[in-house]
Amino acid sequence: MNRVTHWCCALLAIACCTVAQAQSNNKVLLIGVDGLQYEKLLSVNTPNFDRLRVEQAYTGGINGAANQQTTYSGPGWSTILTGVWANKHRVTSNSSGLANNEFPSLFKRIKDADSNHWVGSIVNWSPINTQFFTQDLGNADLVLSGLSDDQVTAQAITRINSGTPDFLFLHLDEPDHAGHSYCFGSAYNSSITSTDTLLGQLLDAVEARNAQGDNWLVLVTTDHGRDPLGCNHGAQTSNEKTIFIASNQVLNLEHSEKISDISNTDFDGLYGRSAQTAIAPTVLRHLGISLDRDWKLDGTPLLGNTGARKLLPGDNSTAEWFAQTAGQVDVYRNGELVDSVDALARSWQDQSSFHGTADFVFVQDQTPVALRQTRLDITAALDWSTSRAYYFRDDSQYVRYNKTSDSADSGYPLAISNSTWPGLGDYADQIVAAFKASRSKGYFFLEDGRYLRYDLNSDSVDPGYPKHVNNNTWPGLAPYATQIRAALKWPNSKVYFFLADGSYLRYDMTNDSIDGGYPKAINNNTWPGMSDYATEITAAHQWSNSRAYFFLTNQRYIRYGISNDQVDSDYPKSINGDTWPGLLNP
Repeated sequence: MNRVTHWCCALLAIACCTVAQAQSNNKVLLIGVDGLQYEKLLSVNTPNFDRLRVEQAYTGGINGAANQQTTYSGPGWSTILTGVWANKHRVTSNSSGLANNEFPSLFKRIKDADSNHWVGSIVNWSPINTQFFTQDLGNADLVLSGLSDDQVTAQAITRINSGTPDFLFLHLDEPDHAGHSYCFGSAYNSSITSTDTLLGQLLDAVEARNAQGDNWLVLVTTDHGRDPLGCNHGAQTSNEKTIFIASNQVLNLEHSEKISDISNTDFDGLYGRSAQTAIAPTVLRHLGISLDRDWKLDGTPLLGNTGARKLLPGDNSTAEWFAQTAGQVDVYRNGELVDSVDALARSWQDQSSFHGTADFVFVQDQTPVALRQTRLDITAALDWSTSRAYYFRDDSQYVRYNKTSDSADSGYPLAISNSTWPGLGDYADQIVAAFKASRSKGYFFLEDGRYLRYDLNSDSVDPGYPKHVNNNTWPGLAPYATQIRAALKWPNSKVYFFLADGSYLRYDMTNDSIDGGYPKAINNNTWPGMSDYATEITAAHQWSNSRAYFFLTNQRYIRYGISNDQVDSDYPKSINGDTWPGLLNP
């Protein structure tokens, strides 16, 4: 080896050592302040928040898309800690159970990258630790739950002063408590100033450590905004969707720049800001953990290369993003490279015939950002009781739906099998309609013109089924048996069968025959408000004596008033995490 080569190698070794040492000193303090409204934060004197770069951001996913989620604490904190929306982490409410282990939280991702990393979580609101991420925190170095905000801060300062943490998550709750108790006003403003004081103590501790050679990234955020009065939250309104992301370090343009040149300008252009999903990849990148394409993270990191910014779902399996310079964007579908496009195209449409759920990842400059698309239809609905209904999907899965909480039960969907639905499993991919005929019997209709009778008491298909729909079993229905697309039990002896050609039949269960004069066309005289959707009906369900639902193609639905016999105003709507929580979960 000559002297020049030796000298170059020595310099390279020093550089590598310097980089490694710098990364080993990188640490993250992620502070979550529950229910802190961005606009109120700006209006109150907060000298310690003023030490940070505070930028507007959004939560709640994209309104009307598959990734929409409610603006409650459970979904919000889960998105912050995983970097994905609720259609992936599956925490759809405050009462949800464990988050989906397919999308681990930062606690697990950081430990998986290096088991020597010190990871901790200190929270006021216990479910973060004890309900959603209990498993992920199994190997954490510190887990403290149910503490007051003062206690959370004191415990955190002790650890920061020790220099041991690599990643520390804190949850403070006073603003959310004040909002729920008093709405906006003096008490809420006081909660912000109290939180600001605690923030100052934490920043002082961090700055002392940075003076000793550490490189702490401090991120401060909130899980959701509040309604206009400040009392509650949960809906898709501009106030409730607006959050903030604050940093003690200068971040990239994704953090500081609002983009107006995007197609979705809802909520006064809020989607032109950074998303709540950006926090997790930012934490990982600061800690020197490469963002793996297979993780399918939904957020754009706020450090380093941004990749395809503002990735948003469009119509007909289209993805859209923002770009100002040319560059190659590689498109992956379910892990396979399917296309490469110039970033300046700013959109891409999937032309494949995939059905079900597909995960798309767009990679530019070694920075992946993901989008989950779903093509599913509800094919049948069976009311079981006053509090439970079952919805069957065209991916041969079903969901048990809690009508009281208005959300899918935890653990669903499940496969339609002979274990879950004894006797029905062999026909899972053939179900086109269902209805509950009585307290003890339900009927399923198959695409080949057969049907099954299901006993709700024994929870199994009755012996001897399936049978053919003919003039002995269903008088008058036989000519239409293979055209049935939905069945709706009315609050009397009548059942309506909706056909593929946009017509319908009325069947009298007492007389056991089709009523005279049918089929008839679905129009605004026979079904007011349904005319435009006559050939798009995929399922129907009597929810109660006063309300029914029609499910349509392309993941839409209509609410129908039984009492006034017409479609309710403002329908159809999209099936998403707000309107039917969990119904389209993968």
